[in-house]
Amino acid sequence: MSDRKSSIPAPRASRPASRNEAPLRARTAARAPSADARAAATTIALRDDDATSVAAVMAKLPDPASLSPGALVIVPGEVVSGARSLARSVLAVFGRTKTVTRARRCSALVARGYVDVGAAEDETRADLAWGYVPKASGSSSSEEA
Repeated sequence: MSDRKSSIPAPRASRPASRNEAPLRARTAARAPSADARAAATTIALRDDDATSVAAVMAKLPDPASLSPGALVIVPGEVVSGARSLARSVLAVFGRTKTVTRARRCSALVARGYVDVGAAEDETRADLAWGYVPKASGSSSSEEA
């Protein structure tokens, strides 16, 4: 063994931070929309059949064109079901419920055309995914007439 340092360079950030900037972070934590924003939002409840795939979740989401620009759409992670089953009963004993993954809900929101999509737990620890209807860019011909 020699006393020489390894020739493998240390990893560096892809864009070094200037002296006035904070260093780049690999992850940023999303925050759920405020309670007031959630109260005014369109909330989509998913059932067992709606939670099977991204396409099934997409089919449940409203068309962004049918909502006002900037409107918030929320998709909770908990699956809503009126039917009782053994699996649900066992999960309920342990305080757990059947859920849809964040990746599936967020993918469906993006694929449907929503923007600023995110997912996080709110203050009640409910798992939420959300997206906003894109705001109109420029004026359309119908506005000019």
